[in-house]
Amino acid sequence: MKTCHIGFSWYPGIGSVAMYEHSQNLAKLGVDVQVIAAGRKRKEEEMNGLHVFLVESPSVTNLSLYPLLFVQKVSQFLRRVPDHEFDIVHVYHFPGACIFPLFFRKKGRKWIFFTTSGPVKGGIISRLGWAIQTHESRLFDHLILRDPSHVPQFSYRDPHEITIVPIGADLDLFRPGDSAARKELGIDEDTFLFAYAGNLNRVRKIETLIDALRLLGTKKVALLLVGDGGTERVRLYARATGMEQQVILTGGVPYEKVAEYMRCGDVFLSYVPLTPEFDTQPPLKTVEALACGLPVIASDTRGNRRFVTHNENGFLVQDDAHSVYKAMDRLMKDENLRDMFAHAARPSVSNCGWRDIVKNSLLPAYERILTEG
Repeated sequence: MKTCHIGFSWYPGIGSVAMYEHSQNLAKLGVDVQVIAAGRKRKEEEMNGLHVFLVESPSVTNLSLYPLLFVQKVSQFLRRVPDHEFDIVHVYHFPGACIFPLFFRKKGRKWIFFTTSGPVKGGIISRLGWAIQTHESRLFDHLILRDPSHVPQFSYRDPHEITIVPIGADLDLFRPGDSAARKELGIDEDTFLFAYAGNLNRVRKIETLIDALRLLGTKKVALLLVGDGGTERVRLYARATGMEQQVILTGGVPYEKVAEYMRCGDVFLSYVPLTPEFDTQPPLKTVEALACGLPVIASDTRGNRRFVTHNENGFLVQDDAHSVYKAMDRLMKDENLRDMFAHAARPSVSNCGWRDIVKNSLLPAYERILTEG
């Protein structure tokens, strides 16, 4: 089997975990894999047995002209590809992705649409985002979604044309163990550290975590924020609230380093606002934190409830600062409870490894799709 994976995101990168893990694990199973993704510089290389073509792009922001420039450059690449080259072309949706099956249909036997996550900005932006995804998906042979909650957005499709392939974690990378990150960041060993990893854009309201930290009223606690998308805004908020010395911002970090930063925390905060848009989001970082053996404080979303059982491997909380503070305060003060949550964490996601997901869900889906008319 020969597959091609196309996505407008860094490879590897926090925003392209599904594409990275799908392609890497397929290659390990003996599938011939071509990856086309964005890169800070144009590059063609062999990576772990995959053929990787990186299209130069200064940004991977969807609400910009960059997706269209990406489409143009990928189209130039596809023109050089012989017809019927690929059995499966797996496209990780971004605006304009429908151009590929529209104009390059003969390059692959089956074209798959994959929605990595739904729009989260709310209001008309989210409605427009879902409308674009729904419209563009019509040109693909099959849809692969990460969560059953996304199926209603594509109700026009026959159920046999939709497959759920869930999210997971690299259980070899995200595992319990020591971390040198705390020392590298200059965080004292006696400091109780809460960690968060993910995008810091305004819609995620990360300022709520800083407010909760301030309510703890002690200097012996810190908040580690791993990610970018709003670093300077969050830094200014921490300064304005007098918490600058207790909030550590790393900026963007390579995907392979995220686990090390997670592990240096005592408790992981899987926080999102409780909005309809975030409620159905598959919580990738929740799974990765549990795989690291960390107690988790998670917003009480439908997505988080799939992985966090309240009072067993973490707390499910409301999205206001006081609710988050109460959970933080309790776990800080109760070492036995932290140990209980930590002990239960990794076993709770032991069946969520990417290797098994690709072997038992994604690859069989490809094989089934190829046998369909």
